[in-house]
Amino acid sequence: MKLAKRIVEIEPSITLAITARAKKMKAEGERVINFGAGEPDFDSPGCVKQAAIQAINSGFTKYTPVSGISELKTAICDKLKKDNGLDYSPDQIVVSCGAKHSLFSIIQVLCEEGDEVIIPSPYWVSYPAMVKLAGAQPVIARTEMGNNFKL
Repeated sequence: MKLAKRIVEIEPSITLAITARAKKMKAEGERVINFGAGEPDFDSPGCVKQAAIQAINSGFTKYTPVSGISELKTAICDKLKKDNGLDYSPDQIVVSCGAKHSLFSIIQVLCEEGDEVIIPSPYWVSYPAMVKLAGAQPVIARTEMGNNFKL
């Protein structure tokens, strides 16, 4: 089977390579702090596991709205108001499976073939590949610790 040109041009994930190496080193008995995939190095708390089991047992297993369920979006609004003094309504909130997912979707919607996308450095290693997949060109803007990495 032939793959699309755009996917063949994407470089292998550095994040997954780092994570695989860290797991290998750990399996070999080395003490490792893994800064690869961003997964915690501890098990999910028991209350989280129980809530997931309860949700499954109560039939909460169907597709949800793309932007998130209303109860969660309302809870996010309440948190933002209480902790940050910010006023948002649930229709202004989008829940995703992570920042990379949201950024990928945004880049796919906003970028055209030949566009340039400025990526402040330091950056997450996936960002240039996301931009390239949209047909755009990543432009890395170097920042410095001396000015708190501001552009």
